[in-house]
Amino acid sequence: MTTAPPPARGKPFTASNGQIWTWALGGIAAHAMIMCFGITGTIYVIGFGLSAVMVSWAHILPRLLDAALDPILGHWSDNTHTRWGRRKPFMMGSAVLGAIMLVCVWWSNPAWGEWAKFFYLLGFGAMCYICYGIYAMAWTAFGYELSDDYNERARVAAYGGLIITVLLLANSWTYWFALRPMFGNEVVGMRWISAGVAILIILSALTVCIVCKERFTHANIRKHEPMLPALRKAVKNRPFFMLLIYKFFQLFGERVYAGVLVYINIFYVCAGNKDLATKIGGIAGAIGAFWGIATVPFIRAFSRRFGKRGGLVFGAAVMFVSSLAQPLILDPKHPYLLLLPAFLLIPVTAISNTMQNAILPDICDMDELETGERREGLFTAVMGFLSKMEISGTFLIVGYLLQFAGFNEKLATQPPAVLHRMYLLGVVPNIFFTLGALVMAVKFPMDEKMTAEVRRKLDEKHKVHPEEAPEEPSPVIA
Repeated sequence: MTTAPPPARGKPFTASNGQIWTWALGGIAAHAMIMCFGITGTIYVIGFGLSAVMVSWAHILPRLLDAALDPILGHWSDNTHTRWGRRKPFMMGSAVLGAIMLVCVWWSNPAWGEWAKFFYLLGFGAMCYICYGIYAMAWTAFGYELSDDYNERARVAAYGGLIITVLLLANSWTYWFALRPMFGNEVVGMRWISAGVAILIILSALTVCIVCKERFTHANIRKHEPMLPALRKAVKNRPFFMLLIYKFFQLFGERVYAGVLVYINIFYVCAGNKDLATKIGGIAGAIGAFWGIATVPFIRAFSRRFGKRGGLVFGAAVMFVSSLAQPLILDPKHPYLLLLPAFLLIPVTAISNTMQNAILPDICDMDELETGERREGLFTAVMGFLSKMEISGTFLIVGYLLQFAGFNEKLATQPPAVLHRMYLLGVVPNIFFTLGALVMAVKFPMDEKMTAEVRRKLDEKHKVHPEEAPEEPSPVIA
């Protein structure tokens, strides 16, 4: 066995491949937790017999609570100092509790009344969302510490994104597996599946906490800034504020369009043929997962060639052009044209989302230069807050758009006028929001040159005030 040599003086720190991959595997805990809970949106309707409207509210309310708590918990995590570090106590505590809550979610009784099942799902769902939010915040902030290098940060984010892609592919088969005859029905199947997922969550979090070492365990030792002033400064950070606006346009365009697109595909493109629509959707999911995985090795090279801002612009430009091309793709005469976005948009989305995640550590460096504090948790939580509020809002927006279009869920097919309104309400907002994302990407001010200057000033500051410099991890076994 050998030990990895410490980074050369003056060279930006990057953790070993082993630590980066271990951290990425820690994402299993976050994504498996929320994906397994997300299936309640279908199985609580079909298997438990709960109203779809009540299930929607049982999802929205916990998400709003989780979003409201995010900035508080992120700030708390930034300023926590224990013998285990700043992030690890939050990760292990939320992983264990979240795993338990996830199993409990599936033990509602189908024979109960609707309100009993609603409050049961609401209560345990709230706990699941909170645990997910805490773990995701701490795990993501932990990842920002793994490199100081502009392009290596893109590689770290790409590894984390790879885990999401693999889990999305596995998650697409969960309902099918729960229906296997050995379980009897989907409710019993999900009880067994959730138990397996719970074990996976705990093992994933435990592995990260054992193998990976935090760098900034002594950050913010001095008297730190209260949460509200810190929050105001974070939002006033110009690159961060513009990244939030970019995320706003991207999420609304993606989520609202995707929500309406499900119904457009079934009732407009496939003329009410659910088997055909879901078959195309399944094939598209497999293609998307393949291309998402295939994209990962090229993320670092893309960052070196075009920069992270270039990744934002490229992703937004392709999404905007795609939104303009929707009239050609949504063709009832050629339903398999719906597969085209899976070939093009999935890798582009992977690049764009990776670059967003890789930019946040650069913003944290700028914030440290200005404030003297490491606040990865706060920035992660604010970004998470925006995402969760938007996702919750789109649940309602999609429902009201369908209602405005005159959609009738009791009909096997929809009248032509309804289909036309659904088509317009899906396509037009997508064009508007993707254009907004493109404008924000083009105007985003932080490039590699600016980031390098921030790192230079930060290194000089650490030389003058070595007590503020991050603690380098001890050598790890290779």
